[in-house]
Amino acid sequence: MNHSLPYELDQRSVAAVVISSQLAFGSVGNNVIARLIERHHHRVVAVPTVLLSNLPHYPSLAGGAIDDAWLAGILEELLAREVLLSATYVCVGYLAHPGQARIIGEWFTRLKSMIPNIRLIVDPAMGDDDVGLYTAPEVVEGYAEFLMPLATGMTPNNFELGLLASVDSGDVITRARGMLGKELEWVAVTSASATESEQKFVRTLLVTKVNHWEINTPWVESRAKGAGDHFLGTTVAGLLDGLELEAAMEIAATATARALAGKDPDFAAR
Repeated sequence: MNHSLPYELDQRSVAAVVISSQLAFGSVGNNVIARLIERHHHRVVAVPTVLLSNLPHYPSLAGGAIDDAWLAGILEELLAREVLLSATYVCVGYLAHPGQARIIGEWFTRLKSMIPNIRLIVDPAMGDDDVGLYTAPEVVEGYAEFLMPLATGMTPNNFELGLLASVDSGDVITRARGMLGKELEWVAVTSASATESEQKFVRTLLVTKVNHWEINTPWVESRAKGAGDHFLGTTVAGLLDGLELEAAMEIAATATARALAGKDPDFAAR
C-alpha cells in the first residue's frame, strides 16, 4: 500500500490526466478518452470542463460549464496531493470558454516544472466541416494563445486545422507543419481533406518537422459524435503501452473506424 494515500482503494500510479467534457450519458470527452486509456490498465484522472446530461444534439439538455473557481481548485488540489508525479500525459479536449484554456495552461506550466518530461496533447474540439464552429469563436484564440505553445502534439480535424494554422493556403501537410514550433513536435490531422478518388476513405495525416505519414481507413456513414476523442484516447493508450507514435496512431485510426461502424473498438482487436 502507498502509505501517503491511506484512503484510496485504487493504489495504482496515475499515468494520464484528461481534461474535457463529461456527460452522464454519451461517448464523448472524458467518457471515451479516459475509458479507452483505462482499458489498457493505465490509471487516469478525469477533470471535466463541462458537466452535461447528454449530447446537446438531443431535444433537451441539463448541466453546463464547470465554474472557473471549481476547475482551478480541482487542478490545484491535484498538485497539492502530489498524485500526478508519475503521469506521462495530459490530454485537453473540449473547452467551454477561453478562460478555461488560460486556467489549464497556467496549471500545466506549474505541473511541468514539477515533472519536466510530462507531455501535453491537445484535441481542439471546436467544430467540423459538416456543422462548422460549435463553440464560441473566442475559444479558438484560447487554444492558440494558452495551450498550443505548451503542447507536444495536437489532433485537430480538417476544419479545426483551418482555424488554428498560421499558414492559410497550401496543402494539409504545409498548413500542419506551419503550426509546429519549439514545443509542438507533431500534428495529427484527422479526417484530412481528400482528393475525389479518395472519398471512400478517411485520411489521417501525422506531420512532423521532417516527415509525414498517411493513414487511410474506410469511410463509414455515421452521425455519431466523439470520433476525435476516440482517436485521442486510443493513441494515448498505445503510447502508454510503449508503441511508437506512428504505430499508435495507425491502430487508433483503425479502432475509431471500427467504433463508427458499431464494432467493439477494443485495442486488442488489432
